[in-house]
Amino acid sequence: MVGSRLNVISKPATTGSGGKPPIVFVHGAWHGAWCWDAHFLDYFADHGFDCHAPDLRGHGDSPAVKSMRWNRINDYVEDVLSIVDGLDRKPVLIGHSMGGFISQHCMCRSDRLAAVGLLATVPHRGAVPVSLKIARQRPLDFALVNLTWSLYPLVRDPAKAKHMFLEDSVSDAEATEFASRLTDESYWGYVDMLGLNLPGRYDGRLPALVVGGEKDTLFPPASQQATAHRYDAQCHIVEGAPHDLMLASQWRQAADRFIEWINRLPAS
Repeated sequence: MVGSRLNVISKPATTGSGGKPPIVFVHGAWHGAWCWDAHFLDYFADHGFDCHAPDLRGHGDSPAVKSMRWNRINDYVEDVLSIVDGLDRKPVLIGHSMGGFISQHCMCRSDRLAAVGLLATVPHRGAVPVSLKIARQRPLDFALVNLTWSLYPLVRDPAKAKHMFLEDSVSDAEATEFASRLTDESYWGYVDMLGLNLPGRYDGRLPALVVGGEKDTLFPPASQQATAHRYDAQCHIVEGAPHDLMLASQWRQAADRFIEWINRLPAS
């Protein structure tokens, strides 16, 4: 299984779990498990959850199975489900951005999930609106993406990465350090998110929660509310928050919203 070769950052609960489900955190495009390790993993572990954050194939410290550009969303779904299937109890998935899109696929395919949390997720309808926005605002970078079949041109400049993901208050030095951790992302995974592989039929069996950022420049509140409606889920928008809520100054608000929701889930 690919999952056996994935790098996974795991943090056990520091207090008695009391039967709480484990949590699997799924990072988004260009990111890695490191984005969860800044705040979320220790915080959730301190609240009694066993936490696992894998690097998807070719990201972070996980080996590449093939060239990045050829990875598909189904490959990433396989990565996540290989972690899920290796756990003793049904976990809660919390997926950010592309990780939220992957998590939507998982919730439509697996019967081994307790619930799914979507954080600033790629909407269930796909990424066409944000692609058109980027094409208008950054035509040269967008053309380069399609000429090279690489998504890295969108994030290689720290100022542009900051605008996409972070708060305005982040310093130039912090933005440069952040951008240095970003990696290339799959071109064909991007095509899947445009519409080639949208999440399948959903029967509504899983509890879900959507959390978004008020100032998300990629997937604004309306897109999060539409996705929540699709899954009959509540939607919580964090005031003033950017796309990378788990790294923002408002990270605790997002984390607390998920923790409160998970603690109210029926025992599985």
